[in-house]
Amino acid sequence: MNRVVKLCLAGSLVLAILGLPALSLGPETAGAQACVPSTAALTDPYPGIQAAASSFEAGTLDGFGVSTAGTGNASVSTGLSRSGNCAALLHTTAGPGSIARLTVGLTPGTTEAYADGWFNIAAEGMAGNNVPYFRFFAAGVRVLDVFRQNVSHELVLRTSSPAGFTYTTLRRDVPSDSWHRLVMHVVPNGSGTQVQIWWDGRSVYAGTVSISATTLDTLQLGSEHDQQMADIYIDDVIVNSGMGTPAPVPGPLPEPKGDPSKRLDDFRGDGQPGLLAAGTAASATGPNRTAPNRTAATRTARPASADIPA
Repeated sequence: MNRVVKLCLAGSLVLAILGLPALSLGPETAGAQACVPSTAALTDPYPGIQAAASSFEAGTLDGFGVSTAGTGNASVSTGLSRSGNCAALLHTTAGPGSIARLTVGLTPGTTEAYADGWFNIAAEGMAGNNVPYFRFFAAGVRVLDVFRQNVSHELVLRTSSPAGFTYTTLRRDVPSDSWHRLVMHVVPNGSGTQVQIWWDGRSVYAGTVSISATTLDTLQLGSEHDQQMADIYIDDVIVNSGMGTPAPVPGPLPEPKGDPSKRLDDFRGDGQPGLLAAGTAASATGPNRTAPNRTAATRTARPASADIPA
């Protein structure tokens, strides 16, 4: 045993002398020297009160509620980043009870919220489940969220009302191992809730949906329950909420903009006419039916057991 230890120490010394990195297993967690704490604060272009804003270069998850269980883990990692050297990493497995999430408390009585962040899904989960992006809650009940469906890789908006869930496909194929920016603007008002969603700097949804709440209180990133196994890297997150006069929907993406080479005033679904034609069956009822700027096909269904809060 002593001989093995000596050999390991000798090997590490040789690597250090040669300037070569040592081998490691699993996601790389950020250390004191890895991140760039001097990085300038994110520019917040959104109205309301800032609930959270982080590029995670401080090497911490400060400003977010952190909840993990089972094999789930939430950390700051140097494995992947959109800017700087660090990003948040939410890691969950197929193990029973594996959960990793970040939460942000919104202004009490929130009647308008913005959520802006960059996401990289490095590992997806099992068939029949999904990987969450932003999820909005009211009194502990999820009322609206965007997720990436496993296997099909669709980007989906889901809303919840007493009648059940309504699903709207926003993108047909979101590749893994790549960074994408999601911005959501939500004005909760029951059956008259207004929503606009930007994906990679383009408006992909703008219209009215029906939810079972008139205010919001919590935003969540990461798994809501087990079986949502994934490796989700998250960077440059800004969350604002307030009770003032809401911005119009549809409206332009507030500065800083996404890709300046792309138009931000296109509410037609990013020029994807095939999306509607090849989409799921259109909803026969509800405000989505007449929303003038609806950009994707919708369907209504009762809650499925694969995605009920644990």
